[in-house]
Amino acid sequence: MAIFNKKSELSRSELRESLRRSSGKIPDSGRWFSREERAKLEKEFESKYGSHISKSDALRELREQRKLKERAKTYDEKMAIDRKIRYLKNFFGIKEF
Repeated sequence: MAIFNKKSELSRSELRESLRRSSGKIPDSGRWFSREERAKLEKEFESKYGSHISKSDALRELREQRKLKERAKTYDEKMAIDRKIRYLKNFFGIKEF
């Protein structure tokens, strides 16, 4: 989807609509994020970053998720966070962070 290829910053409503229209497919896993899970992601971004999210905010979120993955205790927790990271990287259009 790569939403930051077109704009440098998104409003909360643009982010919500982009997440809603997104297919939810997680790259390289054959799994999908449900509409409820994508709505939960939008609420997380709203509480952390306010009314606008920039590419630097997205990078910060990906780094935080990577740290959470390293601290996760079980394999299932690590895989859930890894799927979230892959989805967000694809959604934001970020190759490396």
